[in-house]
Amino acid sequence: MHRFFIRKTLFSILTLLIVVTLVFFMLRAIPGGPFTREKPLPEATRERLEEAYGLNEPLMVQYFTYMGNLFTGDLGPSFRKPAYSVNELLATGIPQTFQIGLLAVIVIIVVGIPLGVISALKANTYIDYGVMILATVGITVPSFVIGSLFILLAQNTSWMPVGGLTQPISYLGPVVALSGYSLAFVSRLTRSSMLEVLRQDYIRTARAKGLSESKVIFKHALKNGLIPVITYIGPMIAAIMTGSFVVERIFVINGIGKYFTESIGARDYTLVIGVTLFYASFYIIMVLLVDLAYSIIDPRIRVSK
Repeated sequence: MHRFFIRKTLFSILTLLIVVTLVFFMLRAIPGGPFTREKPLPEATRERLEEAYGLNEPLMVQYFTYMGNLFTGDLGPSFRKPAYSVNELLATGIPQTFQIGLLAVIVIIVVGIPLGVISALKANTYIDYGVMILATVGITVPSFVIGSLFILLAQNTSWMPVGGLTQPISYLGPVVALSGYSLAFVSRLTRSSMLEVLRQDYIRTARAKGLSESKVIFKHALKNGLIPVITYIGPMIAAIMTGSFVVERIFVINGIGKYFTESIGARDYTLVIGVTLFYASFYIIMVLLVDLAYSIIDPRIRVSK
């Protein structure tokens, strides 16, 4: 177990270094720069700005300077928002993104998995058809449509705020819009996985031995049926917890989802790397937790292998 964690930790650090290096050089390879405007800045002004941010240095000097600061926890200043550092921007946006992301993940797991299990146990019944119709609607309707419907509802009612996260009820729209697709997908994935497990010989054997149906489902079928679901849920949590530009834009939430797109359009080199590093770190942690969850659900899957 200790070797597993040491190997995973070293592998994660190496992966993050590769990600940061690739993003750093790819951003520099894109034509233009953070001070490129539709209306060009005077040459002297642009040169002073580049000197202030160290962009006039050779590329390798810039790289090692950035990596040196990164190892101290300094993600550098934002090029387009010079009053703030990247650390400050992320610290401001992460709490709101985490709040709606965490609620969305809870809804997906608490509602999606039971719906899939019930649908599998009631296969080819009206309950199964109803769940699958809702799941199909959830997958096909994009989050911006769900968000727009909540905004329309808020404009015609007094109990729901139009935007922001000022009241408990104001979380309803962002959470539903953010969780809609994944909730539907987890339900369908759980159903198909459970149906496959329920047809296995060891399930028939367990029933033939006279075990109660609840023991067959919860002790034998569910833990094996959840393995594909857990494989999907790990990366899904990373994607949801790191923000959605569309949802945050519609509901006027000051999270970090908007930084994913705004920083690229603005050529804000340090902010792009900071957001990418945050997402990559979260993704790696979730993959590690998924590996651990495998061994808990099915002890035959050892984390050391």
